[in-house]
Amino acid sequence: MLDKIRKMLGVKDLPEEVTPLYRGARNEREALVLLKEARRRDESRRRRAMADLEELDRAEEELLEEGKSESISESRKLMLARRIKEIRWKMQELNNRIENIYNKRLKVLNEHVASLETILELTSEALPDKKTMEDMAIKAKQLLEDLEKTKELAEGIAMVPEAAQPDDEEKEILREMERPAPETEPVREKASERKEELRPVKEKERKTEAPTREKEPPEIMFEE
Repeated sequence: MLDKIRKMLGVKDLPEEVTPLYRGARNEREALVLLKEARRRDESRRRRAMADLEELDRAEEELLEEGKSESISESRKLMLARRIKEIRWKMQELNNRIENIYNKRLKVLNEHVASLETILELTSEALPDKKTMEDMAIKAKQLLEDLEKTKELAEGIAMVPEAAQPDDEEKEILREMERPAPETEPVREKASERKEELRPVKEKERKTEAPTREKEPPEIMFEE
């Protein structure tokens, strides 16, 4: 089947993304069904990965804002920095997966689906029945799961144990947390300073305004 597909497409070699699918098909129609099922699966996974990226981006922003607060302890800031680092690693992993796996594979699948559709349109080969198409879809799912496991093993990221002291990346995140707050803070401080300056004056005025009670003359005692 692989040799036949190569001749039909006019290519010498087939990409590794589609070779297992062609190998598992009995004819061109089955190969087309397998290719479309693989494309649908990768498109669904890419959508989920992009949704996860948005959630992680929001989580990173919230943790970074919390780390900028002056009311939290240094140990809490370090914990937030490590969590932000983990989130950024996960975002980088998802971006690599989207770009180097899903986008790349979808491009290949789209090209081969279009090529096979064009070839089959020029022939009068009958479409497979519903049962055959369902069996091919199950076969495609199994093939893609095996491929995905192989990719995950080959591109897995080793987990690094947390150190007692912050590493360079965590230190950089901590420096992000130490960036100055908005300009409204000094204004509030100046207002509070003016209140402190006015307070002694008002207290002094209240003291001066309070009336002083004159001493009453002593009573004169007459002896009988």
